[in-house]
Amino acid sequence: MANVLCQVRGSKRLFLFPPSDVTLFDFEPGASSSPTNVFEGLSKDLLTAAHFHEAMLNPGNVLFIPPLWLHTTSPTSGFSIAVNVFFSQLIKQAHGRDVYGNRDLQVYEKGRQDITKIINTFEGLPGEARGFYLQRLVEEFKQKAW
Repeated sequence: MANVLCQVRGSKRLFLFPPSDVTLFDFEPGASSSPTNVFEGLSKDLLTAAHFHEAMLNPGNVLFIPPLWLHTTSPTSGFSIAVNVFFSQLIKQAHGRDVYGNRDLQVYEKGRQDITKIINTFEGLPGEARGFYLQRLVEEFKQKAW
């Protein structure tokens, strides 16, 4: 979902990453967050590969975060109070009553189920042949991704 982040008290530092940077983070399949902590020493590899934006929010600041933009925050003062207002631009694809927009779209969940079915169709092949054809499918997905 889109997010309007309103800083009320204290301050915070944010890193925002466009949707195209999703492959730089360790998302488990179906997970809505990554265990990557960008505040614990941004690696040079991540800094060079990512197309991130950095922002500082102080009381009274408001920031619009578009849908699918990865983001993380860290307070820079002793405490931080902020209010998020979420709204969906993809309402028809939303997943039930997902108030915070943490669940993936239904089409993604369906796609994950379809991938499982595809992988299962290759079960009877020897390992090398299975890997060969599945890797070809991976490349086809990559070509169509962006």
